[in-house]
Amino acid sequence: MNRNHAAAMFIGVLVCIPLLALYHFGFFQSTAEWFAMLFARGFILPAAGLRQIVWLQYGYYTFMAFTSAWVCIEMISQWRRFAFLLGGTFLTATFSCLMAMSGVLFEPVSGSLALWFAGIVGIAVSGSVNGYRRHVMRDYFVGRLSSHLFEELVDQNNPAKMTERREITVLTCRLLNHGELSTGIEAPQFENLATHFQRSVSEFLIARGAYLDDCDARQVRVFFGFPLSDEHHALHAVQVAAVLRTHLSTLTREIEQRFGKKAQIGVAFSTGPGVCGLYGTDHFQSFSAVGDVIDFSAQLCVLNAEYGSKVLLSARTYSLVKDNAEVRPMEMVCAAGSSQMSEVYELLAEKGTLAEQDIRARDAFWQGVVQYRKGDLKQALESFGNATVEDREDAPLKYFKERVEAALKEKEAPAKETPKHSRQLAAT
Repeated sequence: MNRNHAAAMFIGVLVCIPLLALYHFGFFQSTAEWFAMLFARGFILPAAGLRQIVWLQYGYYTFMAFTSAWVCIEMISQWRRFAFLLGGTFLTATFSCLMAMSGVLFEPVSGSLALWFAGIVGIAVSGSVNGYRRHVMRDYFVGRLSSHLFEELVDQNNPAKMTERREITVLTCRLLNHGELSTGIEAPQFENLATHFQRSVSEFLIARGAYLDDCDARQVRVFFGFPLSDEHHALHAVQVAAVLRTHLSTLTREIEQRFGKKAQIGVAFSTGPGVCGLYGTDHFQSFSAVGDVIDFSAQLCVLNAEYGSKVLLSARTYSLVKDNAEVRPMEMVCAAGSSQMSEVYELLAEKGTLAEQDIRARDAFWQGVVQYRKGDLKQALESFGNATVEDREDAPLKYFKERVEAALKEKEAPAKETPKHSRQLAAT
């Protein structure tokens, strides 16, 4: 039994005991007689007259007391609470009339009093219960979730729902050359640099609906689809990542101007099942998730340093957002500790936002990757040449052209059993 149910039970008992005492001392007897005269004037009653069923009166006001307390505690909207109380009063009066026409004297006052007393106490208690819940949840979520989403999470009033296995999208943003930066400048400077990176990225992502799971000097990791459920979590992650590209370009320039160092920042996200819940002990507890999806996101993020790319996404994520994102393929990869190969894609932009020359370059790049995997090295090199956009630096394109040129020089034949360009990801 949770806190709200216990409070409803207590209120129900608190209201029913005084009503029972009032019945015992005949407080409602005169009221019942007044309604008997009213019904005699207004309805055609049975010849035998009206008989009073005491257990029906007891049962009805007991039911109304417990139900009203529970509804007014659980229901969030204030106007709906009072609509329920008014509706319950109308139902009680109607039930009294129907019982009179059936030959039963049922006075509605006790039931209405139980309804309103329990409801008003329930509304008062719910304020303290919600306040207590808000206070507890604040320790876990303030600073990790936007104010709007925090209020929505509090209103859901179902903390147990956050402990479950569910599909989420994990976005990792990492300082790829953090080791170089930490040794190339003084410790206080690196501390300021890392703090600036953490604050800039985390605040940007939180403001756009992400949940901050981890934030340290190397990386910022956020979830989409947790703690609030979101069936479009992958799409929202892609939309945020597309805008994040521009933000990171600005952040890189700021770091270079302030600290005289060129920061390499990579982003990757993957989608998959995670076991979500409250982890840790005492003051070190936090809501988080565990699963391969989190490790895979971190492993993909490191690949940005290899390709020179900005944002990578997993095959599962791409399958969910392919109608809403412009991407191009990278390599076939195998997660650390796994033997299953999967595609990796680079996010270019949201669907429909690429210029015509960028679309042609993307298609030529895609064709070149396919040809390279088949072992058609000369055709692949030609396609990669067609993917070049004048006066634009394209690190992933340069990476693949160098791979193809090296293969042509060595005259290596492609293996038939394994994709030509694939890699085993290292554990991070």
